[in-house]
Amino acid sequence: MATEHWQRTKLRALILRIQGSVFISDRWRRRLLNFAGARIHPTATVRHSCWLDSADIVMGRDAMLNCFARYDGAARLTFEDGARVSSGVTFTTSTHHHTGDPTRRSSPETINAPITIKAGCWVMTDVTINPGVTIGEGCEIGAQAVVTEDTAPNGLYVNMVGASGTVRARRIKELPVRRGARPVALVRG
Repeated sequence: MATEHWQRTKLRALILRIQGSVFISDRWRRRLLNFAGARIHPTATVRHSCWLDSADIVMGRDAMLNCFARYDGAARLTFEDGARVSSGVTFTTSTHHHTGDPTRRSSPETINAPITIKAGCWVMTDVTINPGVTIGEGCEIGAQAVVTEDTAPNGLYVNMVGASGTVRARRIKELPVRRGARPVALVRG
């Protein structure tokens, strides 16, 4: 039994490394990731060159994870129906407490928390999303934003300097909502 578990673990690790190849089609990448334990809908897409440290990924209908995304794999990553993520986005599902000790600033204890991208969201290029964050339904997150807390639905968030001088994603605009609208399915050719 231990040998079988070890072999399965090694196979999963191999799949997570080769799935990012530009020589593997999106369709085969989805199949490989599902075999490794992910739950990716048949209409969802994971593009090449993504660095995934775990298959603990759930993707709904027409969700998309674009090239060069990074996922540390410490906790679940969920994309609801129609969620779209541009290239270079970093999903950090683990962190450490700040100890205040100048000889060691971070605690050795790891904190893991899942990240959820709700239905109809668009996360633009090079965004960093911190542990435990839920991006609210219908949000747009501007390029290079740092998302440190949950977002309210249907808002545009971009990096802004706060009163304390910290830079993080803040809501700057309410986005219009079409009642009864569903995410548009992509035409595949």
